[in-house]
Amino acid sequence: MLTMDEQNYLTALREIEGRSLRDIAAHTGYHFNTVKKYADREDWNMEYRPRKPRVSGLDPLKPVIDDWIKEDLKRKRKHRRTAPKIYNDIVTDEKLSSLLLVGSQTVTNYVSKRKKELSVTPYSTAMYTLHAMCEAQVDFGEVLVIGKNGAEEKWHILVLSFPWSNAGFMQVCRNETKECLCEALLKIFEHIGGVPYRILFDNMSSAVVHIEADGNRKLTEMFMRFTMHHRYKAEFCNPDSPHEKGNVENKVGYLRRNYMLPPPRIENLETFNQELLAKCTKDLEREHYRKGGLMSEMFTKEQEALTPLPPESFRVFTLEKAKTDKYSHIPYDNNHYSTSPEYAECEMWLEVGASEIRILNEKYE
Repeated sequence: MLTMDEQNYLTALREIEGRSLRDIAAHTGYHFNTVKKYADREDWNMEYRPRKPRVSGLDPLKPVIDDWIKEDLKRKRKHRRTAPKIYNDIVTDEKLSSLLLVGSQTVTNYVSKRKKELSVTPYSTAMYTLHAMCEAQVDFGEVLVIGKNGAEEKWHILVLSFPWSNAGFMQVCRNETKECLCEALLKIFEHIGGVPYRILFDNMSSAVVHIEADGNRKLTEMFMRFTMHHRYKAEFCNPDSPHEKGNVENKVGYLRRNYMLPPPRIENLETFNQELLAKCTKDLEREHYRKGGLMSEMFTKEQEALTPLPPESFRVFTLEKAKTDKYSHIPYDNNHYSTSPEYAECEMWLEVGASEIRILNEKYE
């Protein structure tokens, strides 16, 4: 192929000097057909030259391998099939082995490539309306409830939203403690039957102890344990940047207006929260505000791709050392809790949950 300068020279000889094609060929030494190709060309727009897709002998088996990889990505790494195992499974299957036209190395290369592509990759750059399936956002919001004495009290709601489907679920909490955060998330995970791959938080004190100089977060121990137990990636907004989790910010307001006004009287918090989850699920039977179609249909697709719940349920509590006074009372969080007289002036353990405190002796009884 001639360079652009050479092509320009040929067209100039033809158009400006008016030479014939044979004269140009004799003058430049190029073949007659080459001279004719460029001298008579009329369209000089840049050409699009898409690559032709390469045909591989593995093509018939790629959908099967992709399904196996997607299925394995829901499991812990030690329970996933390796590339050699996938190759052996294909070889030993009568139907699949007849379609296998490549060697083990080709299968290994494809599996390695697809595992990286099919894994959920968090984006470090915020992009408007760009949300992947199974990514969620979390935020607390204030609400008013009617207390036992009939007066209004300030409580909190924890909201988990899914921007892709616009689904949202909430739980009422008395406080914004780490125990309340983890217990509310646990109840929502159990209700939807799985765990999102990635959850975006703000820098709430129930999760973040402080932000270090390099931007990394020092997390509370309970939050770290909860995150590792459920195998999701916890990410955090920049300080004072609530717009980075705008979906859950809007969802907090929506759920508060629709289900927490006027302020409800809560007789049994556990029962009330179960009813809230049922209402949130029913709320999905409406059209998505931008994409069209029912939100419930979109969220069903997300549910199918959620990480399965761990076999062992996470116990939400903090274990703290305490000492009783001479009246066998333990002071904690501006309250006094009674124990048996035999435990006067003794060291005890407090098992602090979101809504209850258990007092244990030194043998954890």
